[in-house]
Amino acid sequence: MSECGFVYSFATVMETTDISVKEHIIQTATRLFHEQGYNRTGINQVIEEAGVAKASLYYHFPSKEDLCVAYMQRRADNWVNGLEEYLKNVDDPRERLVKTFDYRAIHLKNNQFGGCSYIKIISELPQRGEKIDEKVLGIKEKQRKFFHDLTRKLAGIEKKSAAVLADKIFLLFDGGTVQCQVYRDTAPLKIAKKAVMDLLDEYW
Repeated sequence: MSECGFVYSFATVMETTDISVKEHIIQTATRLFHEQGYNRTGINQVIEEAGVAKASLYYHFPSKEDLCVAYMQRRADNWVNGLEEYLKNVDDPRERLVKTFDYRAIHLKNNQFGGCSYIKIISELPQRGEKIDEKVLGIKEKQRKFFHDLTRKLAGIEKKSAAVLADKIFLLFDGGTVQCQVYRDTAPLKIAKKAVMDLLDEYW
């Protein structure tokens, strides 16, 4: 094997190993942050349960805040992928809006009524760090945009009315999620879903 070939192969192995270690750390942190919360989960516990060296964790995540950002992104990705799969055969924007609440109820039940990961994180951190704050706001704005994109597709609705309707639906979505966490029951989201259907009848 040529010298160049050896260097290339070695680099490839190292890159694959790094990705595997990073993924294992994210999976462990995701489980612990979700089950225990951010403040109750220490870096040493993540290191111990992930079975990695401290240097490996800090190589990929220089701070606990960086690890939290990765956790929130993972939760966001899982939510989007699951929702897209659930709605893959639903084209009508009204039906997609309503069924998003159905999927939220399923998602919460499957996650032991853990609630919204991002709201839980910021509720633990009165003095929010810049990275966490930016990530939470970014994810929430993407969720909000999802509803705005759907309401704009409703036939015959004015742009301004569509925006107002989307914000109301988003508020019901987040509020219903929090109430489900409090009561550990999907009933609040069923109420929120009915309110959305009433709003759709009013606006469209």
